Amino acid sequence: MGLELKVSANDYLDASLLTGNVFRSRSFPVLRSVLLVLTLTLLAIVADQFAAPILFTTSPLWATFAFLLLVWRRGELPLSGGNATLEPSFSLWRLGTFVAMHLALVLLSRSFASLAVPFAGTPTLRGTLVGLCKLAVLIPTVVLFSFPFWKQVLRAYSSEAKAALLVLSINVPGRILESLWPWYGPVLGWFTYVLARSLAPGLTYEIGPEPTIMGPFLDTIIGPGCSGISAFELLGYIFGLVIVLDWNRLRKGRALLVYFGCLFSMLVSNAFRIASIVVLGNRGFADFISPFHWSAGLIFFCSIFLVYLSLTYKWITKSRQF
Repeated sequence: MGLELKVSANDYLDASLLTGNVFRSRSFPVLRSVLLVLTLTLLAIVADQFAAPILFTTSPLWATFAFLLLVWRRGELPLSGGNATLEPSFSLWRLGTFVAMHLALVLLSRSFASLAVPFAGTPTLRGTLVGLCKLAVLIPTVVLFSFPFWKQVLRAYSSEAKAALLVLSINVPGRILESLWPWYGPVLGWFTYVLARSLAPGLTYEIGPEPTIMGPFLDTIIGPGCSGISAFELLGYIFGLVIVLDWNRLRKGRALLVYFGCLFSMLVSNAFRIASIVVLGNRGFADFISPFHWSAGLIFFCSIFLVYLSLTYKWITKSRQF
């Protein structure tokens, strides 16, 4: 008795079936063109940042790369109305306009670099404006397709576009935490002190620009490096890898909730991490933990993430259909 497999005509192609022939095959016109546009955008951003270092920021690079990967993982999708026939979007004038806009952006950025450098990367209003201006490297991509076609593409790949926007703002929580450090630092210091004082007698808390928990064997200074920003960055890399690998069976809304929940759990676990350093340091292990507290922190945050992911993984993914 043979086994008969039936595939519904309405089912979308799983991206795992796609190969390198996507760029050459005529079976995937929309997918091939979108991937080509995103690849051109990625190369143009790298060229812009090399020619004008003031434009350097990882956000547009990661966002474009994430959009490219997720679109590839999703595979070919029908556009609205079932029309997957491309207009001649890659005409010479469109490509020429794309290149000209990038050249103009580089020249303009180099002209104003001396004014922007003092504020770039600072948690100030001017620093924020400079950061927003760096995202202008994404604007020339708009001219590669017509507006109606972009509208259809973004409707078909709406989930991928939203994920790319999230990646574009991946550094925002860290920037917010950095700007709020004068208020957040004392709160973190006090919370850590409350957690540690019952397990390490003799602790005192000193409020200042960098709160200090003083003990009989180890004084712990809580500076901006202890804020947990590194944990946010680590979360972005690891969570992003999970998202890409499981994109086609991911429950997108739930995954977003899990991401923000993980941000909160990193903040809370960071306080427990610092408290454990304070307790161990004042229990006779100061010489042992001092050289390794940074690398141990990365291991700690990875462990917290893996535990959190193991508890939520089934909730954010769909069961496989066989």
